[in-house]
Amino acid sequence: MNTLKSTMDRAEFIELLSAEFTHTKGYGVYAFLSFSEIENAYHHYLNSAERPNVFVRLYVKSLN
Repeated sequence: MNTLKSTMDRAEFIELLSAEFTHTKGYGVYAFLSFSEIENAYHHYLNSAERPNVFVRLYVKSLN
């Protein structure tokens, strides 16, 4: 985990991810991803150097 950035907890991450899905696709995250896929995304976020909002936006965009 990168200690130079402020990491968010899992619940905050899921909330941000759901908001991005709702904004871009019109439905929340659970309409598109399983819980294990969300967990994998969270772990990828923890290991990334991106800010949470940037990571989530790029992640959702990559699923098109």
